[in-house]
This record gives sequence, structure tokens and C-alpha cells, in this order.
Amino acid sequence: MTLNEIISSILTYGNNHAQIKYTWFGGFAEKLDDNDVIYPAMFVDLEGSSFLPKLLTHTVSIYIMDRHIAETEALEVLSDTSLICEDIIAQLRNNSNIYTVADNITMQPFMEAEPDYLAGWRLDVALTVPSINNRCQIP
Repeated sequence: MTLNEIISSILTYGNNHAQIKYTWFGGFAEKLDDNDVIYPAMFVDLEGSSFLPKLLTHTVSIYIMDRHIAETEALEVLSDTSLICEDIIAQLRNNSNIYTVADNITMQPFMEAEPDYLAGWRLDVALTVPSINNRCQIP
């Protein structure tokens, strides 16, 4: 399974989720000013990859966020988006996936005040796929 296929499957989970209204691959900071973003939103970013014998692990950060009206509503948004995170994690851990998901998925809350009041979670997920890791694999 290629990196492109992995990212595509994660974005599909977001696109198919009833509450997520916008998905994007890449850094989200520059997209926050974009009027195309409809919340709740999911952004996926590649953090790095590593090889082990016969294995390739890609680490991705998945950001689930929503807008809120006032600073005092951030807790409500964090609560709601944590439930969306649980749904995405369940999809990632679905046994029909070719990749395996690390047991430990960290969740970090965040809150932004510019350009909108945003709150949500960053999930750090390590996804491992089989890899031949030799020159015979080169086309």
C-alpha cells in the first residue's frame, strides 16, 4: 500500500463522516484564512516515515477542529470533536485495512483565536505497512 493510498483512505474516512464537512491533506495553518473551509474540518499532515526490516511506518497527524463563538465554548467543541476522533480511530483500526495502527495514539487538544475561534484535537498516528526494503522493489 502506497503513502498516497494511505492518505486517501484517511481522507475518505473524513469525507464519509456525517459531522466532518471539510477534509484536506497538508498543513492547515495557511488554509484557515480560506473561505472554502467549512467546519467541523479534518486536516491530515505527514510527520515522517521510518523503515524497519520488512516494514515501513508513516506517522501522520490528524487534526479535527470546529469553530466556536466565544472562548468560553471551547470545552464544548473539545468534547464534540473528541467523539469525532473516536470515530476516526475506530475506522483506522478497522481490520480490513492493509496497514496496522500503533497501539498508542496520542491526542493533544489545541485552541486558536486567529483567524477564528477554533478548538480541536491533534491525533498522532503511526501506520505500518509491509515493505520489501530491497533493490528488487525498484521498478
